[in-house]
Amino acid sequence: MEVTPERKSFQDLKERLEIHKTSGVVGIDVAKSKHFAVILDPVGQTIQPPFSFENTKEGFDRLIDRVREAQGRHLISHWVFGFEASGGYEKPLATFLVESGFDVVQVSSYAVKRHREMMTGSVDKNDAKDCVSIAYLIRQGFVEYYHMRSLEEEDLAGLVLLNEHLKDRRTQLKLKIKHNVLKYTFPELESFCKDVESQFAMELLTQFPTPHDILKVGKLEFKKTMLPRLKGRRMAFYLDEVFALAERSIGVKVDRWATKALELRTYIAELRVVEQQRQMIVKRIENKLEMNPDYELIHSIPGIGLETGSALLAEIGDVARFGTDRQLLSYSGFDLVSYQSGTYSGPARISKRGRPLIRKVAYQAVMAALISRKDNEFKRRFNQTIAKHGDTREAKQKAKIKLCARLLRVVFAVLSKKEPYREGLADQ
Repeated sequence: MEVTPERKSFQDLKERLEIHKTSGVVGIDVAKSKHFAVILDPVGQTIQPPFSFENTKEGFDRLIDRVREAQGRHLISHWVFGFEASGGYEKPLATFLVESGFDVVQVSSYAVKRHREMMTGSVDKNDAKDCVSIAYLIRQGFVEYYHMRSLEEEDLAGLVLLNEHLKDRRTQLKLKIKHNVLKYTFPELESFCKDVESQFAMELLTQFPTPHDILKVGKLEFKKTMLPRLKGRRMAFYLDEVFALAERSIGVKVDRWATKALELRTYIAELRVVEQQRQMIVKRIENKLEMNPDYELIHSIPGIGLETGSALLAEIGDVARFGTDRQLLSYSGFDLVSYQSGTYSGPARISKRGRPLIRKVAYQAVMAALISRKDNEFKRRFNQTIAKHGDTREAKQKAKIKLCARLLRVVFAVLSKKEPYREGLADQ
């Protein structure tokens, strides 16, 4: 894989920190309203003890003034600023520093925690200690590439996260309908209609929130009300089934204006709004990716569709920042780890230290590939694994996890080589 200018610059920066020791270091612990920073010289001596500055333009200027003062006093020409990921709070400061011409890196939050505990011999935590740990890790070269997203990338990432939020809310509402309402009022309906978000269930529960409401109007009036609102040839048969369920329902008999019925209507109304908003977001994602060449590439991979593909692009960003597919697996939390001590050696498992959304959509893509009618390498690999290790639940789950890692290797290959998917591309 060709080394991009950005990655070459990052490699040179690590050399300056690890080997040449010619850079001053500013470690910053980022928070919502007030940050802490410490300044070290190239050999790791503290120039400026931990100090705080506000998360404002004036606070940023104050930080730069401190650095300029140390630069003049100690004749340091190059500075590296670093921090740990802080849920987005670091982005304004990172943008300011990059635009001011400084190098910016990122430090692993896990490494900061371990370093602080090792240096202090305590689990005690505060912002001043954290910024010192961050600075020392930067000084030793234990840094990660900080990817400054473009406006297009930020927009796509925001749409993807909003879509995920709406899907989570949709799931919450469906569970509330099932467990907060239907298990009291109409428990038999869940086995008949498993998806409460289906058109049939939504229309039924909107018009007749309880079995008591169905029985009160009678079968003919019930079907007369429901049939114009439903699509499908067998709807009349299904309505007969529902009426029979209502007749023998053990649900609590409540009036349509009772609290449970009101709760049900509230959830259904919100569920409709959430799904309308989600469809609008998905359409916007589709429009944004229409002319995106990277999306065309990963969309050629079996199992990857619009939502999984957009999530992978948003989370991975510029694939050139990963030197190998192993680095992408580590970033995603699919790297294998094991515990070994003396004669004991534990089983290997994935670390799960990485981007959870990548793991989630990779699993969804693998499942889509496995249930696809078309033959593909993921189905063949899965069947080969099951034939070798047995058709057990544990073997199936392990096979799917291995396929998730395989999928990410394929994604890395098509994005880095700029070639559409073909079987064996990731092995070249």
